Amino acid sequence: MNSDLLIHFTGLCALVLNVLALVRTCERSLRVQSGLAGLAWAFNNLLLGAHGAAALSLVSAGRTASSAVTLGAGARRRRLVFSCFAVLTVLVSAMTWHGWPSILLLAASLISTCAVFYLQGPRLRCAMLLVSGLWMYHAWSHASWEQMIANALTAFAALYGAWRTDRSESTGQST
Repeated sequence: MNSDLLIHFTGLCALVLNVLALVRTCERSLRVQSGLAGLAWAFNNLLLGAHGAAALSLVSAGRTASSAVTLGAGARRRRLVFSCFAVLTVLVSAMTWHGWPSILLLAASLISTCAVFYLQGPRLRCAMLLVSGLWMYHAWSHASWEQMIANALTAFAALYGAWRTDRSESTGQST
């Protein structure tokens, strides 16, 4: 398989995982599937030569999976795990710094970290909408049409997921 085909394939896999995760109403499933998408994005970014984004995507995958595990944990444990991932995000960003665009990736990663540990339902999905917007510049700067499409579809999926989750909460359906 040539590298361009592998880049496209990993991008499409990550895209599908991302969109399917955000339209779910189950908070744990959203986090687990988003973690898997983070692994696929890490590989995609590595193939693109975007090492900083690949490292942040790996942190994101671990963070999102950890947030799924700690979803029912006490506030103290969640705060500790959140703090560790926030510090790790800042360290990885500093080590892979590539000028002002790195600020956008850092902001997106920190917003995601806060969101997956402290938000649920429509508020979590709206935060992911903001995160998609911040990652869009990265996708554009690397001419990655998979990531540009993914950010647009992820934004749409986040809006749809927020509406769907809000609707199920208002009708009393639990997941």
